[in-house]
Amino acid sequence: MYYNIKYMIWLIIMLCSLFIVLYCERKHGTGKKLQDYSQYEIVSSPNWAKTGVLYQVFPRVFTKEGNFRALKAKLSYIKDLGIDVIWLMPVFPIGRLGRKGTVGSPYAVKDFRVLNPDYGSEKDFQELVDEVHRLGMKVIIGFVPNHGSNDNILLEEYPDWFMRDKKGSFLREVKDWSDVIDFNFENPDLRQYMIETLAYWIEKYDIDGYRCDVAGMVPYDFWKEANAKLREVKKDIFLLAEWEDPEILLTGFNSDYGWTEYHLLKDIRHGKRRSAEIVTLIEQKDRHYPENALAMRFLENHDEQRSVKVFGVQAIDAYATLLFTLPGIPLIYAGQELGEIQKPSLFEKSVLDWKNVDSSLIEMYQTLIRLRKQYDCFTVGKFTKLGVAGMSGSVGVFLRESDKSLALVVCNLRNNPAKYLVISLPEEKYSRLKHMQLHNYNNAENVISLNEIYVAEVPAFTTLVFVGKK
Repeated sequence: MYYNIKYMIWLIIMLCSLFIVLYCERKHGTGKKLQDYSQYEIVSSPNWAKTGVLYQVFPRVFTKEGNFRALKAKLSYIKDLGIDVIWLMPVFPIGRLGRKGTVGSPYAVKDFRVLNPDYGSEKDFQELVDEVHRLGMKVIIGFVPNHGSNDNILLEEYPDWFMRDKKGSFLREVKDWSDVIDFNFENPDLRQYMIETLAYWIEKYDIDGYRCDVAGMVPYDFWKEANAKLREVKKDIFLLAEWEDPEILLTGFNSDYGWTEYHLLKDIRHGKRRSAEIVTLIEQKDRHYPENALAMRFLENHDEQRSVKVFGVQAIDAYATLLFTLPGIPLIYAGQELGEIQKPSLFEKSVLDWKNVDSSLIEMYQTLIRLRKQYDCFTVGKFTKLGVAGMSGSVGVFLRESDKSLALVVCNLRNNPAKYLVISLPEEKYSRLKHMQLHNYNNAENVISLNEIYVAEVPAFTTLVFVGKK
């Protein structure tokens, strides 16, 4: 051991126990125990995705006008946040037959090859994409390959492209999705149509990739063929699967969803789990996922409640700071940074409240994005769980390390302080890094030495980030 004797007393109190994660309650996943795919290597994400932050936009909600022109007028705001990648929720026309609500869900698509006229013209969309690119950002769009609206334009001419029972009635796997019917991916013509459609939006408008809805409900062999074709059309695209399964990444996706992390964070916030468990979970997943996997991590999205409502104003800084220091690509759902507490309906018209904005939240997210850009260990660095012992409370501790920078993160996600902490490095890292000193990102005068890592107290709902350049 290499700690000063005065700290040894704290080593008798071990806070971290082994946490065997079974990943059995994913919202969009297989529901099975996580299998080991670490021996595989998937296609590397483009650099702009690996180092980027994702910003999800619901076009009809983002502005009062709810169209492409109004969104284009606010791109400078998105750029000033520090965003690199804009994800537009589906931009296609919405079906009317069996429509839910007044305006319907953008995931009930009537025609996959035209734009929703409520959003604007082809010219409007092209100008939006061009302006995103001019500002140095990228744009991906939501695609819905699993199902179409009940009045999808393909139904009349190609009924065999849809799932039907023995009586010929059209089917949907999820009964509650009454505004859609499922496609039949056993039909080779339907597969070809979908591949050509995915290529169409890249070729015509020069978009930079897709977020694919319930991707795991579509056969994996389809994705292998489709994703390979898309990379022939545009090499550096980014493909995000709305699913949670390392196997789906072997089909050509760059990223899947961090559903398990999200639900664990909610449990920690509600006092059901300990802060240390999130670090153990990330380590466990990292060991099972293929090389180059880029998890998409979030505190909210359009399927979940607003993060301020879930985690609370007093805790949001600690949870957001943790999220932005984890490996992967972090997501901000438009309005999250404004302090919105109402989740936009998928079926009715609503608008973000741009008048009553929590400027402190905007500044918090801007600071976290700058942190990621200033220290590349957060975007390309390795993740290492660290041991910790202390007198009281629960913290999670990890190291992020790249060739150029280093960070130590200590997160206390519970409503009570953690005190008198001694943090241990693995021997190999200690021998290399013991000479280094790191400073608190938010307080440069607060310096710690990696030779003896002692933290007297981490207040409730606090994530400390100590950083340094090599």
